[in-house]
Amino acid sequence: MLYLDGISLNKIKTELETSLKGKGVNKVVQTSSLAVSINFGKQRFILSCFPSLSLCYLSDTKEDNLLEENSSFALNLKKYIVGSTLISINQLGYDRILIFTFSKLNELGEVKIYNLYFEMMGKHSNLILTTKENKVLDSIKRFSIEENPSRVLFPGIDYSTPSLEKKLSPLNLNEEEFLKEKNEKSLLKNIEGLGKTLANSLTSFENLKNILKDKIAPKIFFNEHNEIILATVLNIEPKEYDTVITYSSFQELINFYLNNQNLSNTFKILKDKLTSCIKKEIKKSEKVIISIKKDLEEKKNFDRYRELGDILAASLYSLKKGMTEVELYDFYNDCMCTIPLDPLVTPQINLEKIYKKYNKLKKGMEYNQKRLIEISDNLKYFLGVESFINNSDSKENLKLIEEELSSQGYLKVPSKTKHKKNIKKQVIKTFNFGEITIDGILVRYGRNNLENDALTTKYSHREDMWFHCKDMPGTHAVVNANELLSEKSIYDIAVFCGQQSKLPKGTKLTVDYTQIKYLNKPKGAKPGFVTYKIFKSIVVTL
Repeated sequence: MLYLDGISLNKIKTELETSLKGKGVNKVVQTSSLAVSINFGKQRFILSCFPSLSLCYLSDTKEDNLLEENSSFALNLKKYIVGSTLISINQLGYDRILIFTFSKLNELGEVKIYNLYFEMMGKHSNLILTTKENKVLDSIKRFSIEENPSRVLFPGIDYSTPSLEKKLSPLNLNEEEFLKEKNEKSLLKNIEGLGKTLANSLTSFENLKNILKDKIAPKIFFNEHNEIILATVLNIEPKEYDTVITYSSFQELINFYLNNQNLSNTFKILKDKLTSCIKKEIKKSEKVIISIKKDLEEKKNFDRYRELGDILAASLYSLKKGMTEVELYDFYNDCMCTIPLDPLVTPQINLEKIYKKYNKLKKGMEYNQKRLIEISDNLKYFLGVESFINNSDSKENLKLIEEELSSQGYLKVPSKTKHKKNIKKQVIKTFNFGEITIDGILVRYGRNNLENDALTTKYSHREDMWFHCKDMPGTHAVVNANELLSEKSIYDIAVFCGQQSKLPKGTKLTVDYTQIKYLNKPKGAKPGFVTYKIFKSIVVTL
């Protein structure tokens, strides 16, 4: 957990001032609908308004621009901020609101001042650009009076702060007031800048004063499984932890944290984009399957029309034009049956109509059955891709999945990459298969369908052993032919394949394994799809 309250932000603000104050802005990029990158020379300053990542920080990595066109907010930032100098960073009391003030010389030689308000408030986070007089020029989020009657954010109006509860400043707090609030367990409610974690960890008034005076102290606490328990810039610590790493700056801490937790803007936006696309395809496929099954149910008695035609044909000589129905012996079911007729046409045409209906329903059944198999295979494919997206731990892996979905026509290719040549070769060069050692045996595995394809068709020897969960989308695992596989090793590798599919613990499943030479990739098949006839199977419990 990244802990960030008003007091933490005050210390981060001081570090940002040291790094950025007096520097000029040479580039502004809106990397997503809720995040902006401001370049101060080679330094990239990220301001993110995502509910789960409401934060500003200096980034060590380049953020990809995932917007296909500039928003009005991005254009206004470029117009007013690019070419300016950051002259100050202020905080509203100890609230989570920072004000970045920029100075710019315009074409007439006049010095213009602009403020960029960054409100770090979870789902209500916002970036608002104003003039020196606090007239709103634009904001990354706009709210109408219907959405928020108490606060309207549109160009031309005066900037007003969000509705904030009146609290005591920790700087003006005395020991008596502190003890009163602590005894009443109202520190969090009545003291400005305190978050829950800090409020719970304060043991004395002196403890609070020291935290306010302390310099920034970035550190991350880990449990025994090397999982992050707490990341903070304050001199506080969780009740239980195994190890702690101290960092020289918040910049160093936050970049490690974001990479460790896969929380960079690019990763989050790309993952959300792919998840949205695949969920849409899953929903569409499920809807089509329901429709096809309903149609199959309605047409399942199509063969009865052939029987009625045969019954009618056997007595056709006794029928006359003008009859509305006829009762005949049903030699298929040994009973009498009534067959409706069109009185306006001859018995022969009535017979042809019945056979025509039979042939139409039969062809419809055959088409629907074929279509059901096709859509079911698509659904299985989409569920597999969804699993790969959920399991992805790197931006590079998500980009491969993006390329896969684009090549299959499920995802629109951004215009700037539409005309790239040899894109397949470029993707193949980026393959970096997953590797794990099981019982001393190196196992390589694919983390998406393009990697599965490449691993089984291009980067393995025909004698290598291949593992895959039976009738289930997921990873392809390959073991070198020189490795001697015991029954235990085969079992453990099979369990690993099942775990990659994120199935619940205790699930029983079958894993097939065979040599690469027995795999066949049908022409035109989707990435990751192979067939095989010679194989062995093992049942494992996760």
